[in-house]
Formats: sequence, C-alpha cells, structure tokens
Amino acid sequence: MKSAAIITGPYTYLDHLGVLSSILGIPLIVVDEKTYELGKKFYPDMQIELKDYSELTLDYLAQNIEVLFQTGKFWAEDLIPFIKLLHLKEIRVVYCPHGNSDKGHSLSDTITQDISLVYGQHMLDHLKKTKTQVRKTITTGNYRYPYYLKHQQFYDELTKNIPSENTIFYAPTWNDTSFFSSIDSLVANLGKYNLLIKLHPFLEEHYPAHTYHILSKYENHPHVFIINDFPPIYPLLAKASLYLGDYSSIGYDFLAFDRPLYFLTLNNNFALDKCGMHIPRGVDIVSFIGSTFEKNRKGFAKAREETYKYVFTN
Repeated sequence: MKSAAIITGPYTYLDHLGVLSSILGIPLIVVDEKTYELGKKFYPDMQIELKDYSELTLDYLAQNIEVLFQTGKFWAEDLIPFIKLLHLKEIRVVYCPHGNSDKGHSLSDTITQDISLVYGQHMLDHLKKTKTQVRKTITTGNYRYPYYLKHQQFYDELTKNIPSENTIFYAPTWNDTSFFSSIDSLVANLGKYNLLIKLHPFLEEHYPAHTYHILSKYENHPHVFIINDFPPIYPLLAKASLYLGDYSSIGYDFLAFDRPLYFLTLNNNFALDKCGMHIPRGVDIVSFIGSTFEKNRKGFAKAREETYKYVFTN
C-alpha cells in the first residue's frame, strides 16, 4: 500500500505531520522551499520531497497514493470524490491535527473527515461537543515527545547556546498585539531569569514591522533568546523552567515536563487552566513568578499529571 504525507500549509506542520511521517517511514511531500529546508535541517530521519503545486494533480495522487496523511480540513471532501469519479479509485485520507489548542478547533463541524487522528480523550470529547462528523478515529497519544527523546542528542546540540536554568519560555499568541507593548517591561525586569521567546510565524506575517523591531532590539541581549524558524517545540520546552503564555497547544505539550505554567489570560472552561496560575493584570510578571514558583510547582503537580493523561491518552 502506497502512503505519503503532504504539507501545503505553514512550516510549523513539520512538527506534527512531519514527525508522524518520520515515525511511519513514509515520504513527506512539501510545496514550499522554506518548509523543505527546515525539514532537512531539523528532522534527521525525515524522507522529505519538494514538489511544485502543479505536480500534485489528481492523476499524480491517483497513481501514487492509496493512503494520504494531511493536515488540511478539505482534502477528503474536495479532492477525493473527483479522484473516485475520474480514476475509479478511492484514496483513504488521514487527518493529522496540528496541535491541541483550546483557542480554536482542530476539526471543523462542517467538514466530514475520513480518518482522524486524535491525541486522547480531550480531543475525542471536543469532537463530540462540536458534533464533528468523523468516520473513524485513531488515538495516537503524544508521539512527538518520544520522537524528541529518541533524537535528544541531536536537538541538544542545536539548542546548546540556550540556558536551561531560570529560563522562562514565552509563547505569545499570534493575534495578541499586547506582546509588543509588554515585552520591554518584561525584559527590563528579568533579574535572574532568562527569556526564551518562541515567535508564532503568523506574528511575523501579520505584524512584520513590529516583529522585526523586537528582533533587532534584543538580538544581542545576553538573557533574551528569540526563536524564529525553529519548528520542533520539545527541544525548546526542555530548556524551560516554566511556561508563560495562553492556552495554546504548546501549553499542553509542556505538561510532559511537569513544570509550572503561568497564563496571561483567564478562562476556567479550558482543561489547561487548572494546571497553573493566572497572572493578574497590572502586576510585575517576573516578581509574581518569583514569589509563586514553588507554590505553582508543587500545588499544581497532580492537576498537570491528570490533565496530561486526559489530553494524551496512550
């Protein structure tokens, strides 16, 4: 049976669908040169191929693929029926989620999926809640963390210049412009801490001038490490003493390390919310972290463990 994975979206999908393709030993087809170069650089065992959009015709798919792994919601509904009509061939489509965020939806309730991978019970509950039409689900658990552990020596070399003590991992969401207004104060009050910032690619895309200003301002700061064009998340999280951000999928990924989480927003409806502390508006963020770190580390350990099991059912 011929299987392949195809990424036509952002390069960040490399750390989801790309990792899965490496584990399964199937080729990963990408259509963007930057995605191709990042895949070659950051994933040592990835079978990655660069193709132009024009090559991914219905004829090509019908002749070369029987099982298609992808991260787009519309492949199964928009393309596969035409292949069946014109080539009398049915391709199975496996949807691979690109994160476990509470902010949005991994699947759309208006699109019928063929086969959908889910990390665990949390995602299954979400599918039921939104009444998403899925013909079949397969529970994978957290396959990305073991992949990191398998290649830890390789990734440790890539991140050797990032300190692993007193390091705040800051993951600003792409549509929250408060990052640009608060970063100066955060850096000025770092004290003993280091600040590791993982920029969302959409932040640069939507706010290029603001982003480049921050990059240039702090590129030589001894305690600020701004990470861009670095798809794998676990090598960065392994360096972090704590997580600072919102309820993104990275927060769920960080549960694997059982370390404190701090949230800049408040939402009691999210599973991740009970795993850490909300930072009140107007307080000094670094001072608040310093005064509550041990309480956070010990007091939310059980919640972090239980939530990790709920989200990433193995």
